Amino acid sequence: MGMTILKWTLRVLVAVTVVLLVINTVFGIGLIVVDMVFGGVYLMQRNKCDRRQLHRLDLMHRF
Repeated sequence: MGMTILKWTLRVLVAVTVVLLVINTVFGIGLIVVDMVFGGVYLMQRNKCDRRQLHRLDLMHRF
């Protein structure tokens, strides 16, 4: 259940980011940073890895 919540939260954040990029570019770019951090946490939880292994995950490819 926890992974489902993380997955849908990440999807909602990405959708809000796209809308903000169209409406207000500055806030949209700021939210991209939040999306990437949240995406990293999601990938760490999904792959059961820790911060030392995070450099092996291709974040941009996942988005």
